Amino acid sequence: MRLLFLSLGIVSASFLSSQTITHTIHDVQGELFSSPLIEQIVTVRGIVTATAEYGYFIQDGYGAWNGVFVYDSSNLPEAGDDIVIEAEVAEYFDNTELLNLTYFDVLSSGNEIPNASHQPTGFLGSIGEPYEGSLVTINNAQCTTSDAEYGEAYFNDGSGDCKVNDLMYLPEPSWVQDEYYTITGPLNYSYEEYKIEPRSANDVNSGTSVDELTFIEFNVYPNPTTEYIQFELRDDAVVNFYDNNGRRVVIEVINEGQVVLDVSYFYPGVYHMECVTRSGILKSSFFKTK
Repeated sequence: MRLLFLSLGIVSASFLSSQTITHTIHDVQGELFSSPLIEQIVTVRGIVTATAEYGYFIQDGYGAWNGVFVYDSSNLPEAGDDIVIEAEVAEYFDNTELLNLTYFDVLSSGNEIPNASHQPTGFLGSIGEPYEGSLVTINNAQCTTSDAEYGEAYFNDGSGDCKVNDLMYLPEPSWVQDEYYTITGPLNYSYEEYKIEPRSANDVNSGTSVDELTFIEFNVYPNPTTEYIQFELRDDAVVNFYDNNGRRVVIEVINEGQVVLDVSYFYPGVYHMECVTRSGILKSSFFKTK
């Protein structure tokens, strides 16, 4: 049954559906590796972000702890559907899932899909739990292992490796060794690894070598500084900070717009920044005083 959709927000789903919303996806994820609601029945609402052979991913917000995989081969929603489901919370080999559905309803279709969160490959590959089930993007990441078996490959933007899987899409020809890619998809967890699952060719942008990347020098202020630096970005970015000996000391994920970063805890000295974005790498330096 499809019901009329009104722009009332996620919390008002009980007005639109015969089921009362009992939890958010954030509640289901619980900001923990394993859900605090295992084996409990929950009713949640979310936007379908991706569909696979045996289920789909949904989100009810942007960023961390707002996505989850639904194991469901009976219902066939499409990306952009706003749905309400009643299901059991489970940990399938440490991947938080919703399964054994007892209610399913599409409130509306063609809705805007939440934006993907830009994250470092090393963060997603090692401690990506906050983004399990959520859309993520890695920017200008080099393919370090093009054939990790089973259609998988590893990518590295300088922060560490992250695996990309072929649950929904595998490029033809396959991944190119040492090529640079920007890849989007929900983050999945299987066989003890976090994996990005691109949905289609639209989620993969390739063909940029390191020599062809756009490097842009820019200024931050105040410089020298004691507490903070400011600058403006036109795209979301992963920011790597290096000391004057070339050692990476800090990684930050920041959103586009006017940026103010706390550097009060940095030791005195010269620091170099690389802001990795979808369009290129922005470079700057600053001096941290006492």
